[in-house]
Amino acid sequence: MGEDFARALVSFFAIIDPIGNVLVFYLLTAQLPRPLQVRAATVSVVAAFALLVVFALGGEQVLEFMGISAESFQVAAGALLVFPAYRMVERGQSLDLSDADGVRVDVFQVALVPLAVPLLSGPGALATAVSLSQGIGAGLTIAAAAAVFAMAWALFAWAEAVFRLLGESALRVLTRLVGVLLMAIAVDFILEGARTFLA
Repeated sequence: MGEDFARALVSFFAIIDPIGNVLVFYLLTAQLPRPLQVRAATVSVVAAFALLVVFALGGEQVLEFMGISAESFQVAAGALLVFPAYRMVERGQSLDLSDADGVRVDVFQVALVPLAVPLLSGPGALATAVSLSQGIGAGLTIAAAAAVFAMAWALFAWAEAVFRLLGESALRVLTRLVGVLLMAIAVDFILEGARTFLA
């Protein structure tokens, strides 16, 4: 159980990328007063986690309704992780967003799109939730996701302090390291799904 939880934790940490996405959150909310920054962090994390829980609990039924096999979805999950992993390794960044519009920014709009979706709970995270819940169970999957989202909230809520402490260069180095880890997980998903399909 401990090994399964650790794998799920690493998987979600890599695809949700709370450390790398601190830069994105900071750029989107830098002009907001601190209370609104904390509110944006809370709304984005809660919304993203709720969506991921839905997929962890009911993703298999959705797949059955659409006539998609679990093996095919697992391979697709791995494929979805390849591009963001490559982008993270090559460019050292998760996304390039810099159009914060001062205090006139709609906090809920920014928190939901693009922060909650697709930044935190994008296709890769949702596909990972379905794949993991089928392999290790929804309970461990949701627990691992909750731990990563808690870290994301803490980092987002203190984004300005984190950004000043680490600096942009350190964040980019960490993002590249996470990208390598994510690429390895993507390959593992693809190979495992292919092996199950061919067995």
